[in-house]
Amino acid sequence: MTRADLFSDTRQTASSTLRLAEAIAGRTGREDDDYRRAAIGLAALRTTLGVVALVLPGKAGRSWIGAGATGRDRAVLLRALGGRDVALGVGALLAARDGREFRRWLIMGSASDLVDALATTVGFSALPKLRRWLVLLASAGAAVAGIELFLKLAPSASNGGR
Repeated sequence: MTRADLFSDTRQTASSTLRLAEAIAGRTGREDDDYRRAAIGLAALRTTLGVVALVLPGKAGRSWIGAGATGRDRAVLLRALGGRDVALGVGALLAARDGREFRRWLIMGSASDLVDALATTVGFSALPKLRRWLVLLASAGAAVAGIELFLKLAPSASNGGR
């Protein structure tokens, strides 16, 4: 498989994830649809970033920890993190579609984002100057957004009324 094939597959996966998220988000007619759509968007973004880390671990790693992210040994860890995000993102999307435990999946994703923010903070001085701030803000921001959405979504609304 060539690098162009990998990019094409990644784009197709991101496109499919977005279509699934849009289809799920449009299913309700409830008052808190905006919160639900935002939570579904967060899950779709998590899934897409996870797929990128699985398929292109070097690029994903360099965006977080810089040039030190290259190498086959580091690719193993980056793919594992990508797999975690795919599992959490797809789990949340399926829970939103099926109307079961969406809030639980959302808060689990927020917990993983919080761990990412803490890991970035612990290694802050070792990371490239610009990237450390971007990753810290993105991971902490995703954690806070997920927690806020968890609190805003009523259990019955996030579960499709069940």
